[in-house]
Amino acid sequence: MRNAKQYYLFLMTAMLLFLVVFGAVAAFDRDEDIVVEDGRPTQLAQKPDFSLKSWFDGSYVNQFEEYYNDQFPGRDGLTSLSRSVNDFYTFQGKGEDSMVVIGNYQSSAGPGERLDNVEDALSQAGEFIGGSTPDDPDTDPSADPNTDPNTDPNTDPTTSGQVEPETPDEPETPAEPEEPAEPAWENPYEDSEAFVTDNAILMFPDRAIEVPYNTYSIIADYAACVSNIAAAMGEGVTTYSLITPNQAQFYTPEFYHVGNYDQEAAIDYAYENMVNVKTVDAFHVLEQHAGEYIYFRTDHHWTALGAYYAYTAFCQTAGLEAVPLENFQTGRYENFVGTMYTFTKGYSQSQNLLDNPDYVDYYLPIVESHARYFSDASMTDGIAIYVVNDELSESVGNKYLCFISGDTPLCRIQTQAGTGKSCIVLKESYGNAFVPFLTSHYDTIYVIDPREFNGSSTPAFDLTAFAAEHEVNDVIVINYPFKINDSSYISRLNRMVGIG
Repeated sequence: MRNAKQYYLFLMTAMLLFLVVFGAVAAFDRDEDIVVEDGRPTQLAQKPDFSLKSWFDGSYVNQFEEYYNDQFPGRDGLTSLSRSVNDFYTFQGKGEDSMVVIGNYQSSAGPGERLDNVEDALSQAGEFIGGSTPDDPDTDPSADPNTDPNTDPNTDPTTSGQVEPETPDEPETPAEPEEPAEPAWENPYEDSEAFVTDNAILMFPDRAIEVPYNTYSIIADYAACVSNIAAAMGEGVTTYSLITPNQAQFYTPEFYHVGNYDQEAAIDYAYENMVNVKTVDAFHVLEQHAGEYIYFRTDHHWTALGAYYAYTAFCQTAGLEAVPLENFQTGRYENFVGTMYTFTKGYSQSQNLLDNPDYVDYYLPIVESHARYFSDASMTDGIAIYVVNDELSESVGNKYLCFISGDTPLCRIQTQAGTGKSCIVLKESYGNAFVPFLTSHYDTIYVIDPREFNGSSTPAFDLTAFAAEHEVNDVIVINYPFKINDSSYISRLNRMVGIG
């Protein structure tokens, strides 16, 4: 018993000594004005001036708390340590209204799912909209009806090395859109308090949301990468960048869409540093429609409706006339529970997601469209697939696969749009729901997933040669926030044009 008392006395003495030393250091160490975080200078709070008025109205205490949070000794090291060891989750609130925060989350958008079983894919490649059928399996799947095989393609496009983001050229500015009416919807979580963690998942009663954390040095690399693609394509090809926000910007407590979580600021920063790239403002059109069903609640993707609104923004930038939403034939798959449930199903609160499933609406192309997917740039092993699958088997749990059969390495879509134009779409899985809307504007669409190429165990892909061979007019690079903050993904994109 005596040994136990001595042990506790030793612990209390050590703790008291630590607090005294820590307090002395905190009182007399030099305050910093600015700290560089993620490549950007951040202003730190300074010690507030004391007054009786500020003391009694509470402002002094609030300002001092902010000052101490910014200036406590070892702030940078302890913050970094906290991020490294924060592998737990916490609860906010009680009962049915509680929110769970899961730390150290990594994005769901790695190499994704696809309908890649040959027999399954072929069995689901029946009739297309307008009574069309998939490509004849006996025909040459790599043949392009818009290209004369006896004509030598342009094999010497303009290329360049790494493009520096600091001195962008004056971009071509599209016409200012009419100011839309203020949306009636308000974020119900705007004023909620939340646990602070990087790359978190937030779980609400019927919704789970992945929260990206912006690293501006990496975003600068992404901007340079897209500029590299534009330079490699040359003057005859227009390169577009569409960066879409994810739902964390609209449906989370305030902390998770400001500062380094502010997706609007991150997108603006990327766009400002792109060279010879036409940038698409999908952010504000999605913001205006945030009260609609534009993101899933149990999955990390946007819905086809969200993709449609981004498509209208692209059309405005590209000078195209968007097809009105009411012109599409639509359908719905019920009872969809997606990636956010899959990732969080070890937690009891995820039962709420299972009990409140999403549904997947789809919009069929209005022109006859055929699609095949291929394993590499040679396009010799094509498998017929739907552009939008309106006969998806009930056995397929991930109903988001109805859009171009999910994440395939290379997909070619041929349409009866009659525009004489073709494009390349470089995308991760957010692009899958977006691509079908392009069928009204391009005769041929090549959809390429950079995650499937130029790795240690994946085929090589020369985007410059491919674009020249197939005489494309436009390249559209579409990504969501986790990918513009992903150095590995950016490296894959760069390697497509021979950099890195």
